[in-house]
Amino acid sequence: MTRTSTGSVLFSTYNLLDLFADGSAAGRERYDLAVASARALDADVLAVQEVRAQDQKTAQARLRELADDVGLTCLVPASGGGAPRTALATGGRGYHVGLMWRAGIEPVPGSLRVYGAADFWHSLSYVTLDVGGTKVRHASFHATPFVRQVRADQNERLLAALRNGAGGLPVVVGADWNTECADRVYDEASGSWSLYEPGDPYEGVSWFDELVYQCEWDYDERGQRRHWADRRPGDVLWSGGLRDAAAVLRAPWQPTTGYHPADGYGAHGIRRRIDAVRVTSQVVGALRAHQVESTDLARQASDHLPVTVEYLPAAIGTG
Repeated sequence: MTRTSTGSVLFSTYNLLDLFADGSAAGRERYDLAVASARALDADVLAVQEVRAQDQKTAQARLRELADDVGLTCLVPASGGGAPRTALATGGRGYHVGLMWRAGIEPVPGSLRVYGAADFWHSLSYVTLDVGGTKVRHASFHATPFVRQVRADQNERLLAALRNGAGGLPVVVGADWNTECADRVYDEASGSWSLYEPGDPYEGVSWFDELVYQCEWDYDERGQRRHWADRRPGDVLWSGGLRDAAAVLRAPWQPTTGYHPADGYGAHGIRRRIDAVRVTSQVVGALRAHQVESTDLARQASDHLPVTVEYLPAAIGTG
């Protein structure tokens, strides 16, 4: 993404598809692709999902390796001295999330918070960063791919966690949300609100078993099943004040998944936009640009496309 404003921050989110899980030569080759793709983003702050490891110590070392290869850092100083901490939250299923940032952006000592299996299906990590004199809480999150009711419940928990001790801090979170957006946009001409998403990605697709994780359904008078996207988890985020940057900016809708051979939904022709950056109200007026990075390199590196948002710290408001 090309900056539109001097002094702006580029924040990217990227699900890296089982990174480090394959120790073979082929796995190392894909790691190199992922690094090249992440470097190409030229992000000031990068949230990542699916750093794979079986234990916390290994996961932290792998995030540090990734950050170093991308040209960023991921260490947060302790408050009052002591060893710095790695900005990674370990999930209970071998999938972990992390944050990294470029030199010159300063993490607030002691501001790292991590939430794992006790709170979420995967995990949440956040740290407060000083971006040119403005303190902004940046987060990385990975929602459950299964159990729609749990997804909605954990989105409520996410809202509470991000506000925990924030003291009014603005929040920017990048995630694989594993759900459809429910944000609405206002039409001044008609005075009405309508969904930002232009359509239902599951409409017209014959039912297959995995849709139970993504859709609501009922039966017509002949007993035929009919189904549609379950937007309730997304509505928790929208109604709880965590706004989708793409909807705020009225960015053209673009899927982030569905092109990769590892994507089972894509095999049925389904294209979903489940990777997104969300912000609290203070950041809405500071948003400047949104972009889905749909490059050949990104498509080779992962089954999710990275998403980048530009915001201007000087324009962040109080809500």
